Amino acid sequence: MRVPLVVRKALLTPSQVTITALVAFIYTAVFISSVVVFETVPSPPQPAHQRHLNLDQAWSDLQAITQVPHPYNSHANEAVRSYLLDRLRAISRQHPSVELADDQISNGTYFDRGQVVYFEGNNLLVKIDGHDTSLPAVLFSAHFDSVSTGFGATDDGMGVVTLLQLVEYYAKNQPKKTVVFNINNGEEDWLNGAHARPVLFRTSSFDVTSAFRSVSRPHGSTLSSDAFKRGLIRSGTDFTVYEDAGMRGLDLAFYRRRSRYHTVYDSAAWLGNQGSLWLMMENALEAGNALVSDALTSKSADAVYFDIFGSSMVVISRQGMLALNIILLILGPVAVVALVFTSPDGYQACLEELTEDSKVWIHAPILLLMSSAATFSLAAIYSAANTYIVYSSPYVIAASLISMAILAIVMPAKLLAHYLRPANPALLTTANHAIFTLFWWLLLCWTTGQLNVNSLGGFYYVTFAYVCQLGALILSLGAMLHLSPTHRSEPLVVNGDNEDTASSYHDEPTETTGLLSPRQILSLASDVDMSRCMWSAEILASLVFPSILASGILILLLNALPQTLADGNSAMTVYLAIGLISIFIALPVAPVAFQVHRSATFFLALVLFGTMIYNLAAFPFSPLNPLKIYFQQSIDLDSGFNQVQLVTVPSLSHITNNLPSARLSTVKCADDVNRLGLVNCAWAGPSPNVTLDSRSPADWMWTAVKRTGPNDAEIEIRGRNTRSCRIYSDTPMSLVSVQGGHWETVPSPDAKNEFKEIRLWSRTWDKKFKVRVQWANNEPGSLANTSWTGRLACEWAEWDSGKIPALDEMRAFLPPWAVVSKLADGLVEGTRSFKV
Repeated sequence: MRVPLVVRKALLTPSQVTITALVAFIYTAVFISSVVVFETVPSPPQPAHQRHLNLDQAWSDLQAITQVPHPYNSHANEAVRSYLLDRLRAISRQHPSVELADDQISNGTYFDRGQVVYFEGNNLLVKIDGHDTSLPAVLFSAHFDSVSTGFGATDDGMGVVTLLQLVEYYAKNQPKKTVVFNINNGEEDWLNGAHARPVLFRTSSFDVTSAFRSVSRPHGSTLSSDAFKRGLIRSGTDFTVYEDAGMRGLDLAFYRRRSRYHTVYDSAAWLGNQGSLWLMMENALEAGNALVSDALTSKSADAVYFDIFGSSMVVISRQGMLALNIILLILGPVAVVALVFTSPDGYQACLEELTEDSKVWIHAPILLLMSSAATFSLAAIYSAANTYIVYSSPYVIAASLISMAILAIVMPAKLLAHYLRPANPALLTTANHAIFTLFWWLLLCWTTGQLNVNSLGGFYYVTFAYVCQLGALILSLGAMLHLSPTHRSEPLVVNGDNEDTASSYHDEPTETTGLLSPRQILSLASDVDMSRCMWSAEILASLVFPSILASGILILLLNALPQTLADGNSAMTVYLAIGLISIFIALPVAPVAFQVHRSATFFLALVLFGTMIYNLAAFPFSPLNPLKIYFQQSIDLDSGFNQVQLVTVPSLSHITNNLPSARLSTVKCADDVNRLGLVNCAWAGPSPNVTLDSRSPADWMWTAVKRTGPNDAEIEIRGRNTRSCRIYSDTPMSLVSVQGGHWETVPSPDAKNEFKEIRLWSRTWDKKFKVRVQWANNEPGSLANTSWTGRLACEWAEWDSGKIPALDEMRAFLPPWAVVSKLADGLVEGTRSFKV
């Protein structure tokens, strides 16, 4: 029986319909699966299947500690701490193995980012001994303070209640190693003491990262760690302190919907359900169990890691990734050369065949240039014309850029194939595969250098894109050189020309007889160009796994970067990053783009046209994705003059017109010196009343300054109803000593640790700080008649109704697409000048 010609062609010969259908199916399946996985929070299990964790108790704890904002410098912070202390004491009474330390004595002075910080800690510490106390302990850490403008549900209430659950878990299930819990206070004020899935934000070594392989629903990428290193994410966590101290660990955090970060929307009510909390608890438990059970090496090697569909975590050491890249860079060209030299007609005939139509080799470079130019140009247009649309509509931006990237490949490919018609379509496809394999090979050379020199592992996509493209090239080249009709040495049996041979195929079928007889298998290839018989395998090889990786990276970028624009990040960087991954998503289609059906081209053109109209015309902010407006009010305690500061994006500085006090005053806007890319608008606002007794501003802070040497002074400062004060100097200082304090690391006398700011934090209220300072001796012999000037300040961070009328006004009159966040540690800062 002869296999029908239409079946043979459908299986072995590519057509516009079959190629388009396969490519569309792969893209659709991969991206729908990725969106479902990363945008859908699984329902938590029933209590019987929560593995000795209690989600209902954790949720109750979360509601209890996030009722009001509770920054370090607030009375609500003390109430939250008391609640946590009571919970831990109850656990320790039930389980004698739990050792609880209530820190009320520690303090530290340290130099950090051009300033000196004195901080009195009041952390809660828990220790549970393991079976083998000789092994190094495992530390779990989370902070219980919030910012002054947010309730702190995701930052970091869920982390705190997760630690409470882990304390109970390890109290009931003694671990192999000792575990220590640091529930610290003051992280939000840089003292270091949620939505959807938590991400493995950063990690410090390969062995601890490997623990995340044990997590059943992991989510993370080296890209987030690289972005933090490069300053693309302007925020930090308490992980930084441990890393700077040489400790290795994992930083698990929430990262989506950054517009709600540090605002009133960071509340338990806005979480919607308990799914996100359960994912945090589950990830922490599974990663923690791996850390307390496995032996860690003494070596600290960087890791390259990424998840696949949120179901498994791939972790490779930096050295292992380097070795893999180098091996691939060598073996790839060797494999292609070997394939050419083993051609049945010899390598010279093979080379002649590959170069018989030189025009096919210019297609791929043109397609690469066209796609890159068109995609980056469109990204630049969006960045210039409607800068912040990506803030609320990142998926629409991505759909537009991906459509452009693919169209900029398909349309030129069809034009080139029409006007530079190839004599052999198989040669054109193979040439395209070869050029794009060379492109990825060159890119892999560069990324290998970045991994080796700068330890940037976020380029792992290039490694696997190269491997997959190389596989497609080998399939295409092998089929063209080894399976085309001119290269088959065995005659085909067609239409029963050899009766003796044919008669042997008429035996009765048995249970082991194949579905296709040898005659049918040979007949399957007749009348078909076997040089393109591997077309479907080529598409699968070059498209499936790169699409899986690229979709995960794209969704990570779309959720992590766009809303950093409110922090002053470069919009062009965000758009170009999305454009780059859009090009990577489109490139696997390029080798067969000239055979994509026109209906797909028409569909992509409609998508591009529709998304362009939306992206250029739509307003970028909404109540679901509000613009963060940064607030602080400063007041001169001697004159009583106050100034409200509102920091926002430059194009929306007119938002001050919504505020009655701003309309009645002169508003001055200028570039903000601390948040580059944003503007600071200031005006005289209603006076605050941040003390408990309605005193005049002059009585809010007591100060005394006296000179004790040529360039030395003693400064005393005490604020009412506050635990935080500061010293600002107009000229650099070189030494500082706080009465009762000690340096965590004593500064070297030879080091030029000059600073202009000293931050003072107390665990008690209304504390008098006594500080000795020494100004930098930059010009010896000229200090006798020098006067030192600066400002003394105290901060207030409690957001009670009526205490800060300017903030109440902002909450009442800002449009619904905007939300208030803190500009600095204090919502109100009272200052007084000094000269000594």
